[in-house]
Parts: sequence; structure tokens; C-alpha cells
Amino acid sequence: MTFKRLLAIMASFILLCVLFTQTALAQTTRKITGKVTDDKGAPIQGATVVTKGSKTGTSTDATGAFSLNVPDGVYALTISYVGYGDQDVSIVGQTSVNVSLVANTQSLNDVVVVGYGTARRKDLTGAVATVNAKDFNQGQINAPDQLLTNKTPGVEITTSGGQPGVAPTIRIRGTNSILNTGNPLIVVDGVELDGRDATPALTLGGSIGIGTVAGSNPLMYINPNDITSIEVLKDASASAIFGSRGASGVIVITTKKASAGPLKLDINSSWGDNVGYMKTDGILSASDFRSKLQEYNAADTSLHNYDYGSSVNVLKAIEQHTPTQNYNMAVSSGNENGRFRASFLGSNTEGIIKSTSLAKYIGTIGGQYKFLDKHLTIDFGLIVGHTDQQQPLLTNDAGSQGQLMQWVLSWNPTVPLYTNGQPNLASPLGQANPIAALQAYSDVSHVTTVLANISATVDILKSLSYKFTYSLNDGSGTRYTNADGWLTNVEGISGVGVGVIGNANLNSQTITNTLNYHTDLNDKLRFEALLGEESWTTHYRDQSLTGTNFDINQSYTSRVNILNTSQMTDAGNPLTVSPANPSDPTVSIQSYFARAGFNLSDKYYLYGTFRADGSSKFGSNNRYGYFPSVSARWVISNEEFLKSSGFVNQLALRGSWGLTGDQGFPAGAAIGQYAFQQYNTPGQINVPNPNLKWQQTATTDIGIDYSFLHSRIYGSIDFYQKNTNQIIDQQPAIAPAPSGTQFVNIPANLYNTGVEFYIGASIVQGQKFTWDAAFNISYNHNELKNFTQSPITTGTVNGPGLSSTYAERIADNKPLDVFYLPHYVGQAKAGGDSATATSQYGADPNPHVQLGFTNTLSYSHFTLTFTLGGTYGYHVFNNSAVAVTNLYNFARGANTTKTAFFPGVTGPDVANSNITLSDRFVENGSFLKLRNAALSYKFGDVGKYVKNLNVFVSGTNLFIITKFKGFDPEINVDKNFNNIPSRSMEYLPYPTPRILTAGVNVSL
Repeated sequence: MTFKRLLAIMASFILLCVLFTQTALAQTTRKITGKVTDDKGAPIQGATVVTKGSKTGTSTDATGAFSLNVPDGVYALTISYVGYGDQDVSIVGQTSVNVSLVANTQSLNDVVVVGYGTARRKDLTGAVATVNAKDFNQGQINAPDQLLTNKTPGVEITTSGGQPGVAPTIRIRGTNSILNTGNPLIVVDGVELDGRDATPALTLGGSIGIGTVAGSNPLMYINPNDITSIEVLKDASASAIFGSRGASGVIVITTKKASAGPLKLDINSSWGDNVGYMKTDGILSASDFRSKLQEYNAADTSLHNYDYGSSVNVLKAIEQHTPTQNYNMAVSSGNENGRFRASFLGSNTEGIIKSTSLAKYIGTIGGQYKFLDKHLTIDFGLIVGHTDQQQPLLTNDAGSQGQLMQWVLSWNPTVPLYTNGQPNLASPLGQANPIAALQAYSDVSHVTTVLANISATVDILKSLSYKFTYSLNDGSGTRYTNADGWLTNVEGISGVGVGVIGNANLNSQTITNTLNYHTDLNDKLRFEALLGEESWTTHYRDQSLTGTNFDINQSYTSRVNILNTSQMTDAGNPLTVSPANPSDPTVSIQSYFARAGFNLSDKYYLYGTFRADGSSKFGSNNRYGYFPSVSARWVISNEEFLKSSGFVNQLALRGSWGLTGDQGFPAGAAIGQYAFQQYNTPGQINVPNPNLKWQQTATTDIGIDYSFLHSRIYGSIDFYQKNTNQIIDQQPAIAPAPSGTQFVNIPANLYNTGVEFYIGASIVQGQKFTWDAAFNISYNHNELKNFTQSPITTGTVNGPGLSSTYAERIADNKPLDVFYLPHYVGQAKAGGDSATATSQYGADPNPHVQLGFTNTLSYSHFTLTFTLGGTYGYHVFNNSAVAVTNLYNFARGANTTKTAFFPGVTGPDVANSNITLSDRFVENGSFLKLRNAALSYKFGDVGKYVKNLNVFVSGTNLFIITKFKGFDPEINVDKNFNNIPSRSMEYLPYPTPRILTAGVNVSL
């Protein structure tokens, strides 16, 4: 089904919903007017006013006034607003009411989405953090994960660079697996995602040797404007209900639902541009380069030959400044019997480097309708997203041939980029011209993703309900990669030309059946229970067709506007298909789960969960894993000795223990697998292991929740420890087994121990000026214990002369991926760097401390919001510095950085400078960023039809404070070895841009 056809179906469905809803609205009503103010008498704009017991309602205008048609039989209104307690008002015999809301910054009655249901915040026994829409990060947001960065303690989000749409690495309370990437389970409106997307993978290996291109963000098809809240389930008591898929934590995304009331249209638009790099690596300018040539010419007289007379700024030359555009609109309407909401996003984000863009088109529709006298509720949701992503020639593991950023950083700034208006293809240093590489190379992916769900809830009894849910996550992608043969100085491309067509498909389906029961056993004791069954299947296929040695576009002057992928039969060499086995084995999980809890007098809570997961990934002897959890909560503030306190509003102590499993390894790991190898001879690549066991993580958590001074100060403190055992690893098969690898459980314990602190405060609450702030900080220590095997190597180092070198290890009594390198001794005047002959364990690449600090200041109609984020206590390996920007390359006429020349060593013999791998290139990665800032002005209602008009300007990545010498220390380039992930490796990344955005929001 094409994307256009899907949109047409959605448009038709929206029209039907409008007709259905508007018909349902026809009933006898009476008009109620009123005004909503705060406890100081100031009007509240945007407060929700609904009829009690339903969702029929409206919102207040800029003066706090509202008008609502109330059906007969309704006797009260419920008024609510974020930051204030809900209030019920009787309308018996009334036609007008005035309401004063009381500030309640952290409302304990807020509903929080948890596994297979919801709960009041005050009833939570686990570690659950909530970030609501009003607290999201501002600025240029391409995917939901960017809304969450630095907003809650214990959550770390990094990427491989500043390219729009690049895949994130998300860690919740550290990494708890050797083999798994450790990303949490993402749940969108109850639909559990696969964690992958349908963007075809691209590896320009073989004869090309340029490397593997970074993956794309699997959440790009979720419209950030549609999200109302994000919950992070951190401990096992919160995530164990998801079983094996919740081993690395769970992020629950809840999108906006249909609201009751008349037809409403919300419009959001923004425009932005890249205004430069957030930070550069200190590459020499043309004048600096000439100064260094003169300074060191006495030691190496050949250096004077490397001044070619021009002055170019390559980083500036590859920049682009095409405006980014975002257009979003949403329409909603409904009443207590039926409601719907639909939205559409069209956006185009231009990266700071030319030939980089991300276009998105996302349509959503959702609704809820009640039947059988409200005993049957049908909920549905549909998201259809299409992305067009263009990427430059950037890879994670380029070898001697390099990639775009290598050519940018090493280009001699005295060599002209253009000759007679054309790219200079005859570089005197024999390297590719980065401007030519941008023109000769194109890589475009087209991906369509569908996320759909429908559920039916039947109220069997007053206290018992049954719910059936079916969900689908389906994606298909096509990728066209072209490199013209006229690009010089790149082996495998120059004089040959390359064309690659990739196709990928991802399909996941879930069927869930649950029974919910809740009752008051007496006037003090409440009992609730959940019983469920779920089946989940997923299948992934990815294959590419590669052709080389094309006839066309072998000369710049005779190039034609025809892509190699448009005429693959023109390839002079036989077309190659990769991989030979493109389809992963289908993964199926059959699950049974239960949850039960008691609430005594809103003081004492006790909950337990249990889940059994059977996965096809495991061998026949250990197919099922069993995951229990137990948690408790004591609300101390509800005890008599604190109940009347004017200072303490809430003080609660909670504790939990739980067990989760992990199956984050390739499909078919426990079975024998075969592939065609050299000379098309079939051979075994994976040895079966029917005894492969579930990797398990036991988590203990103790937490305190608090709020003081009428909830103007609120927050939480958590202490936790995670212990992972039966760790799964991939190892060479031991004779007499066939050649290949085997997945096994290794004896070891991987610990993550930490503390988290969160505090929020309404510092000032004046009639015109308010100041709200939130601060979070977390500490995590990661260490591998009882590991009796030989250390495992990872962290591949790439670059000329650096083949088969590695920077990290998995070793006993060390943090995961600890750096293991020769120790740097010093820089000699003759001979360059020197280091010890043997490697030794060094710094920790795992961050220890993370913090976030958000402030919101409002005066009259103005609001200023900004977020600072920082990470401390870790180190980053600067692979770019050792491979590209070094004295060895400078001695041969290439550019370098100012930091390549060590102070105190004057006039070294750079001609003899060597490339020496050492811990000299392990740098302090600690940083503090002004992640985003936004200034807005609320006009309120303008005229008869325009409501809630708001304009704003925002900035993203405005500045960074760090000692790291590269572009950005907040980075995690994939430098795995034998599928063992690395950590905190930097290699020729896409630079992080500084972005300015302006926009307008309005309702009609």
C-alpha cells in the first residue's frame, strides 16, 4: 500500500469520525458560563472545564472565562489546570460560576501510564519518572528521544553525531549487558516497538573500504507535537511486567488523545537555520597553517613546499543554510460517547553539511467510542509516517580510504577547493576533495512506517473488565546510494563508480488479552489485580544489490544527470547481493503475566508482578524465563503525626526488588545457521546451543518522594543496584564443534550501582512574575565482577596505519569497555610520540555523573525557558586525532589541529613523527551544554476566531564548556569488534550544529 493511498484512507476516516461525532453531539443542553482564576485572583488561560463524569468540556480564554453547553442531567463541573489541584463545582440551579484553583505543582492525582494500565502518582511503588509536554526540550526536535534529554535523572541519551535523524544510544541506569546495545523498550500508546526501523543498512566495504554508515532513528515517524507525556520505568518493579523486553528499562510514550468539546483546530509552524558549529576541533586556518610551516621549517626544510598560495576554510565551505521548516496541525472533537483526534506533520530539516536533509510526513488519527450503554469501549490509533533522508559520505569505521570528515580535516587550507569554477580534482596531496565528494556521492533513503492499534474494553462487572488489543508495527524502506567515478583519489570509486540499492522490511504484531479487577474490600482496604496473556512476533529482512564499473559519469565535464542505481544493468562487474541470508529468523514471544496490589488507608501499599516469557530465540531446554517483582510504599505524610503538618505535604518511602530477563541478541542465536561462504560453498556460521539460558538482571531500589510548602518544593531520591548474571556472549566455537561462533552464558556479574536526585520548585509565584525550576543529578558506577575468562577486546581503532588495533576491553573488576592502551610517555623532538610497549588499563568510558537544570521564567505575556545539561566523570577516545589530525600527516602537507603541537617541545622533527597509539588520545569528556533556550510571547485570543496565539524564538546547542578537543564529547560512534559494542569512541563524526528557530502556535 502506497503512502498516498494510506493518507487518502486516513482522510476519509477523519471525515467519518467528524460526521459520527457531530451527530452524537446533538442533544438537549443548557449554557453555563464562568471564570477561572488562581489563588491570587489572576485569570488562568487554558484551564480545562468538563462536565463531571464525562469529558464534554472546553477551555478558558485569556481572561479565564469559559462558556459550555451542558447536557441535561449534569450537576457538576470539574476544572483542572497543570500545576493546580482539580476542583469540582456544583452547577445545580446555576448559570454562572466562578472558581479559584489552588496551586499544586506536583499533583499526586496525576495519572501515570505504567505497564498495561495507569495509576495515580501517589499510588506508585516503583521508580517511575514522568516528563509532561510543558517540560519537554524546546527547539529543533526531530524525534521523541530529544524531548527527554537531561529531563530526568538516570537517563543518558547520545548519538554518533549531529546529523538529523541519526540513531540514538539510550541508557537507563547504566549498561547491563555485554552483547546488547542496552537501549530500553519503547512503548507507544501501549504498542511495544521492535527497536529497529526499516532503513536499509549500508556498508561500503569490500573493494571500496569506506566503512559502515550509522543507523537511523527508529522513532522518526512519531510526531513530537503529538506527545503529551513520556514515562520512564526505571526499576524492575515498574518494568518487570514487560518481562524480557524491559531488561534495560522502559520508555512509555503517550500521544495526545481526543478531547471533548466542539471542533478544534491547532496549528504549529516553525522555521529555523543552522548558524554554525556548536564547537570545532581547532583545525588550523590557512594563516595558522602557514605559521606552523615556517616555525618547523628549520627542522624539516621540505615543509615550505606545502604552501600552495590559497586560503580556504573547508568547514565553512561544506556548510549549507537552507531554512528548516515544520508545519503541524491537529483537529479534534467529541463528547462522552465518541471523540476523535487527527494530526498531520510536514517538515524538512536541513543538516549543517551540504547534501544532508531529513523530510518527514506524518499523519495520525485516534479516537474512542462507547457502545452498549458505555459497557463497550473501542479505542483505536493509527500513525503513518514517511521519511526521506539524505546523508553525506560519513561512516563509523573508515580505513585508509577515509570519508568526508577525514578529507575535510586533512585538506591543506592553502590548496584551492575550486579551479576555474570546478572542484579541484588534482589535489597535490593525493586525497579526495570534500566539495567534490559532496557532489559525486548521494545516499537517499525512503521509509514508510505504520503503527496501528485497536482495542475493545468490556465492562463485565462494576469491578471487572476485559480488554483485547491488537497492534501492528510495519515498515518498508528503500535506499539508493550512488558514487560517480569522476571522484578522484578514492580507491573503489575513482574511475569505477558505484551503485547500491537496498531494501528492508520490518513487521511486528502483538495480540494482548487482559482482565482488570479492582474492589474495596472494606472502607480502608482496596485491592486491584491484572491478569494477561500476550503474543508478539517480529520479522526483519534487509538485502542490497551492488554494482560497480559503470560507463557514465566517469568524467566531471561529461557527467549526466543519471544515477547509477537507475541503470544497474550498466554495471561492468557482476552485480553482488549482500547478505547472502537477508532474512532474520522470525522471533516469537509468548507471555503470561499478572499484577496484584493492596492499598490500606492510602498509607501502606504492597504490589507484586510476575511474568513468564517464552522466546523462540532460546534453545529447547530453556525456552521460558520467569520474572517476578515485589514493591511497597509507606506514605509517612498520611500518618497522624504528619497529617496536619503545614510544611510537609507528601513524604513517602518506597522499596522494590525484581528480576528481568534479556534477549537482546540476534535472532536464531541458539540454533545452527548456515551461509554461502568463499566460492559459494555452504558452511556453518553459528553452532546451536539448546542450553542457552536467559540473561537476568536483579534490581533493588529504595526511594523517597517528597513535597513541601504547599507542594512548591517537590522531588525524589533513589538508591539502586542492578546485578546482571548468566551473561550472554558470542564466542568462537570450541573444537570438535564445527567452525563458526556460538552464543553461550558466561559466569560473571555486571553491577550498576547508583543514586538519583530530583528537585523541582516554584521559586516565585507572583501575579505577573513566576519562576519555576527543576534540577536532577544522578551517579552510576559500572563494574564487571567474577569474570573468569580472558578479557574481550572491543573499541576498534580506525585510520591509516591503525589496522587491527583496539582501545577497549571487557575485563574482571573493571568498568565495562575500560580503556586498554599503551601509556603515553611523551613527545620527543626527534621521532614524535613515544609510548610503552605494552598496554595497560586506564580511564572509564562510562559516565559517572549526569545532571540537568531547567528554568522557566514568566513575566506578563513573556516566558523564557532554558535547559542546561551536563555529563561528568568519564573519558572519550579521540580516534580522529590519532588517525587524521596528527604531526605525521602535517609533515606530509595535510592539515592538523593546534593541539597536535605539544607545548614545551619546540621545533620537533615532524618529518619523523610517527602514528603511535596510546592513551594520549583518551580525553576528559566532561561537559556542560546550554542544550536549548526559548523565549515566547502569548497574545492569547485575538478577535473572534483566533485562540491562544503564541510566538516564540528558540536556540539549540547554544554553547558547550568542555576540555574535549573534538567536535562534541557527547558521542558514541559504533566501534564494535566481533559484535561487542564499544563505548565513548569518537571518530570523524558529523559536527553538532547550533540552531536558531522561530515559530507560531495558534488555535481556531
